[in-house]
Amino acid sequence: MATISSSLLPKKTFIGLSVGNHNSVIAIINKEHRAEVIANEDGEHKTPTYIAFSGEEEYHGSQAKHQFVRNAQNTILGFRDLVGKPYSDELKGRFASSARVEASGAKPVFVVTTENEDGESKELRLTAEEVLERYLGRLKTTAEEYLGRKIDGAVVAHPVGFSDEQKTAFRAACEAAGLPLLQLIPEPVACGLQYGLGSNASHDDAKDTVALVVDVGGTGAAVSVLAVHGGLFTLVDSLHTSEISGEIVDEVLVRHFAGEFKKQSGVDVLEQGNSRAVRKLRQAVEVTKRTLSSAATAPCAVESLANGMDFSSTVNRTRFDIMANKTYTPLLDSISTVLARSGYTPGQVDQVLLCGGAARVRKLQARVAAMFPESTQMRDGGELDEVIAAGCAEQAALIAQGTVEAPVADAAIQATVLARPVGIQVSAERLVAVLQKDTPLPASRTIKVALPAGEKRAYVAVSEGEPAAPPAEDEDEDEDEDEDEAEGQTEEAKEPIVYRPSKLLAEMVLELDQADEFTRINVTFFVGTDSKLTVTATEPVSGKSITAEIPQ
Repeated sequence: MATISSSLLPKKTFIGLSVGNHNSVIAIINKEHRAEVIANEDGEHKTPTYIAFSGEEEYHGSQAKHQFVRNAQNTILGFRDLVGKPYSDELKGRFASSARVEASGAKPVFVVTTENEDGESKELRLTAEEVLERYLGRLKTTAEEYLGRKIDGAVVAHPVGFSDEQKTAFRAACEAAGLPLLQLIPEPVACGLQYGLGSNASHDDAKDTVALVVDVGGTGAAVSVLAVHGGLFTLVDSLHTSEISGEIVDEVLVRHFAGEFKKQSGVDVLEQGNSRAVRKLRQAVEVTKRTLSSAATAPCAVESLANGMDFSSTVNRTRFDIMANKTYTPLLDSISTVLARSGYTPGQVDQVLLCGGAARVRKLQARVAAMFPESTQMRDGGELDEVIAAGCAEQAALIAQGTVEAPVADAAIQATVLARPVGIQVSAERLVAVLQKDTPLPASRTIKVALPAGEKRAYVAVSEGEPAAPPAEDEDEDEDEDEDEAEGQTEEAKEPIVYRPSKLLAEMVLELDQADEFTRINVTFFVGTDSKLTVTATEPVSGKSITAEIPQ
């Protein structure tokens, strides 16, 4: 887990919270300055995002999920994505196996049956916002009971596809639940925080990073390009798909084990009328799938699956990989699409960050990794369904320490950015990018340039860049590169060739009185919020300099 650099402990209790369609997670930064997930009343780190009603009782989390097997019509799930959205007819099909959804004016409402104190049945109609309010209130109580003190604030993650109306409704639900909201941040940003992106922003060696966040959750997947420059996050682009999800992967195992059970008993649980058996089997295969991420073989057992008959079987990872392999294709297509839309090649992605419970599937990870060169780092944060909540806790701790002001509007994350990379043109086919594409503005960077021995004129060509095609492999070139490495390359020569010049912006010549092999020119690039570029070349010993200003 990423750490908080400051040794100061927050005086107030701030938490991080991830509310998923299937499960929710609460996290806090502990005394060791690490993200710690808070256990619920059942001792579990994940709290199912379910609410159920039975008689006079209202259930939340794990108890509500158990109700779903035998009392599905009074169990509410999938409500997060309906917050702040209008009613549509397609919701009827989506919620056919749980509490029904109807229209109440323009809003969708969940309809369940409860009982009053006299045991009389009554109909309860709840909007998605009201359900979320009840659920958030329960999570707040869980955190306070676990910690033994009240919650003073929370950083909560939202899906990247949330509209302004949905975010407004989510904030209102937090307020109604008595949960003090410090900040609502996009899930990919929370993921980046937990993986430590931007954590060196206060140091001179803060590293610019382009990361691809691959979040595979219970009901869908989101692929996002995240650029981090000078500790500032820019969510470049994001794409959501419902064609790959934990539910879809689970369905592969459901069909496999349903076939096994049919062979053993002659009963087909996938036929109509066996919906309860299917729900029991689906909950069982969730455990099987999770086990396969760390073991070669996993069991699946269901007591009294159908007609009073128990079921028990096993599946090995190789068999599972073969059966589920085709389900990952939409995720790979989404990655290709979002990279193309963002103007990045796989070679320009520094890190791939995995999150979401379904992203722990090993074959899925392998297929994603195969899309990128070895230079791209694949990051697996361990408990992938806890990453986003932990990232929110990291942000909450920074707010508590005063490192980050709160509240910060989402607009701060979507700052004005540089449209194209700019840098020094080395040749007709090579650009050393000084300011990368999607760098938040204003921005300033300095690069040192060496002069050839005996040269007294420093020539600097400033250009915009575009992605360069990877060079063709050549044995002679490889041998030359090996010789260069043996002799020792300059810092500039070690930079990967990922850009080529696309537009010459300025040519500068700095005249020097004398120069030797140790002479270096400092070239500073500055772009303001008006996108005006100022380039200054300076020889620090003599103090001589020249400046070029390039308007937008």
